[in-house]
Amino acid sequence: MSDYLGATEGELLSVSAGRRFLGYQNQQVLFPHRGPLRLEPQALVLGGWRIIPRTGISRVDLTFTSAYTRGQAAGVRGNAASFGLFGSLGKPLVLGLDGEDPVYLLIDFRWFTGINQARRWAPVLQEWLARP
Repeated sequence: MSDYLGATEGELLSVSAGRRFLGYQNQQVLFPHRGPLRLEPQALVLGGWRIIPRTGISRVDLTFTSAYTRGQAAGVRGNAASFGLFGSLGKPLVLGLDGEDPVYLLIDFRWFTGINQARRWAPVLQEWLARP
């Protein structure tokens, strides 16, 4: 089991300018949902928020978007950016949902380094989604 920080694309895009500024110091303020993440045979369980049926997920991407950018993932730690800036270390997992806003997840996010484990979960979820 892992922990997640989550938000819909709409929630990320509607964040106020002040909160977005605070998000560079602590990305957690951009993601209003958090809890344990659990993968079951027919659903992705985001404890404390929602249960997403496997059939409702159309795609799983590991990517930055205009809703959550590389700059936001990099953040600011003192006078330097965090490791979230580099490669896929800070990329969110983006779940395409049928008929709903995409869901963005930072999995096992570590504030000090800016790194999350979405890059490790992406192939697991893609394989799970491809199962008959």
